[in-house]
Amino acid sequence: MNKYIKYSLLLIAIALVAYKSVYFEKLSSRKNIATTTFDANAFSRKLWTEQFPAKIDSATQLTTLIDEVNADGGAAINKYTHALAVGNYRYALIKVDASAMDVKEDEIVLNVGHADSIIPVNLATEFIYGNAIRDASGLVAVKNFPNTADLNGISEGLNRIVRTEVVPPFKSVVKKGDIVSVVAAIELNKDHIHWDQLELIPVRLQIKQ
Repeated sequence: MNKYIKYSLLLIAIALVAYKSVYFEKLSSRKNIATTTFDANAFSRKLWTEQFPAKIDSATQLTTLIDEVNADGGAAINKYTHALAVGNYRYALIKVDASAMDVKEDEIVLNVGHADSIIPVNLATEFIYGNAIRDASGLVAVKNFPNTADLNGISEGLNRIVRTEVVPPFKSVVKKGDIVSVVAAIELNKDHIHWDQLELIPVRLQIKQ
């Protein structure tokens, strides 16, 4: 085989490789992909506006949850709580009327009357983080969001709404001795449940008197 034929075959091979490695795509297709990027903030806002109100209205009385968990832990946990993953930690939306006993910079200590006793719980007013609000709602399923970043984005979007819209108007006027009405997300370790010092992550806050 002479040198001319060798060079011709080499050029043909290079051309075939280059052809296989290059493809053409419509710019409109690329734009469509870009526009389908998940917007966690928009999704969180839609969830908050359209579905959260009903969940908040149907929140479980904290005293009811306490009574039923104390009586039959497993059944009550399954009935009233949610979780995105298998494990000990479960989340619930609860409502309670309580007395504000101490208004601190980052939380309010509330006294909850239960049977013949008083249970102190802590209402968070500064550090609104984590997944409690998202998971307690029962509105988000892992199967619909395979990307962990999207799930985290939903949590942060909901937390931001509470931090910036729910807490400030309440925190600016609440004072020691007020009777407050709270709807909040709580986290429970189903193997180690302690009602004292339970942390409430608010989703609705009102002063009754």
